[in-house]
Amino acid sequence: MSRKTVVYASLSEMTSADPSTEFSNSIMWLPLVYEPLVWYDALKDRFIPALAERWESSPNGTVWTFYIRRDAKFHDGSPVNAEAVALSINRTITLKGGAAYIWDPVERIEVVDEYTVRFYLKYPAPLLKIAASPYATYIFCPNVVKYANAANLTDPKVADWFNKGNDCGSGPYRLVKWNPESEVVLEKWSEWWGWKEPNYPWRSSLDKAPDIFIIKIIKDAATQSRMLRAGEIDIAQSVPVEDLKSFEKDPNYVVVREPSFQNLLMLINTKKPPLNDVRVRMAIAHAIPYEDIVNLARGGLARVASGPIPYGLWGHFDNLTYTYDLELAKRLLAEAGYPTGIPRTLTLVYTAGDIYEATTAEIIKASLAKIGINVEIRPMSWEEQWALAQKGWENPEEVQDLFIFYWWPDVLSPITYLYNMFSSQSKAFNLCYYENSTFDEIIMQAYRLEGSDPQKALELYYKAQYILYTDVPAIPLWDMIDIRVATAHIKNLENAINPSYPTVVFAQMLIVD
Repeated sequence: MSRKTVVYASLSEMTSADPSTEFSNSIMWLPLVYEPLVWYDALKDRFIPALAERWESSPNGTVWTFYIRRDAKFHDGSPVNAEAVALSINRTITLKGGAAYIWDPVERIEVVDEYTVRFYLKYPAPLLKIAASPYATYIFCPNVVKYANAANLTDPKVADWFNKGNDCGSGPYRLVKWNPESEVVLEKWSEWWGWKEPNYPWRSSLDKAPDIFIIKIIKDAATQSRMLRAGEIDIAQSVPVEDLKSFEKDPNYVVVREPSFQNLLMLINTKKPPLNDVRVRMAIAHAIPYEDIVNLARGGLARVASGPIPYGLWGHFDNLTYTYDLELAKRLLAEAGYPTGIPRTLTLVYTAGDIYEATTAEIIKASLAKIGINVEIRPMSWEEQWALAQKGWENPEEVQDLFIFYWWPDVLSPITYLYNMFSSQSKAFNLCYYENSTFDEIIMQAYRLEGSDPQKALELYYKAQYILYTDVPAIPLWDMIDIRVATAHIKNLENAINPSYPTVVFAQMLIVD
């Protein structure tokens, strides 16, 4: 009997394979190979058991107890237990990489017995949201220490072992090939506990799900479209907007549109003159035709952003949009000392092959030219963009001026957008190079209050977003509507997509005819 293979095209290459520290495009396969304690279905606002079959919290929200399912095991055959949970999360906290900051509320983790683990928090926090995050929450087998010939879990040899393409997760698929620049190959693991639960909501059935799930790196949307029609791939992450109508009319394909918490922003280098002048940044904000970008770049498949928190996520506010007003933009430039425009060319970078970013960049370039700002557009691979931007904290004048940039959540809270991109403590992704200690204090205070006083937390999150609105370290552009196009023999794709885990197709939920 032939094995069912599904090929999913990704626009971006991967970066790393360490479940504790990975914080980028490997999200596309991590939640298929590894599991957290719980999953979150944001659209239905419900938590779904993963490795924890049930949980409870103390009345004051500072003690959480999780009961680990007894039928789960890792891909090496060893049992998933409370010790593995504690060791995995403690390693993530200790390494302090990627999204480890989400565990800040945790004071200590106690292994109560073989299948019970308890979290003691420093302050009430939304621990279920934290435990369901798409990054920094995965549980792996402690045997990796032995496999990596390491001294302990935090020995760099463990990270090296993961990054060579090894896995020791418990999920429905095993990692069998790791080539982060070309393809990642996953193989169905028949011993996954989820296949044996007929009513489990996050799977189809053992015989219907793909046997082999391949994520192939195809960096151009038009090429993805062509390969889909040629039968070389089964699911496209991105196709040109102009192709969507023909796919929708063709019974050989299915187009799925789902809400998304992914958004697109333009990060501004706040340390590089003249962008270090807030009036110049505000002028740029008022010189961008947001509706045109949504309609032309995304074919209407997005909504104009209002602040950095996407529509539909708790903490979003509708009154943080910038008006498109070229006369106001010119006045602001004149006030900043540039009545005829900026005397140098600004460099705008975006991910090569992303047609949405490319069209957005062209529209911004054309509009900024109307107020005397010349822009050089520079498409780069994600690795090149990342390497360049990382130099900005030390040498801001040697890096890009404007960076078109997607963000999607780790913990499903406003903190993921506000801390990562704008806190001075988050130098990896704060590629605005923005520093504001008042802002830093407000967002962490809000995060600490989410579990005990959500209304006060919401007030603080608004205050923080208003600071960004007036300081303009970045310009939110659009909140995305997620699109996937697949061949018609792929069923249940709409349920294999979840806005809490952007870019992921949960292969175990697919039904392959």
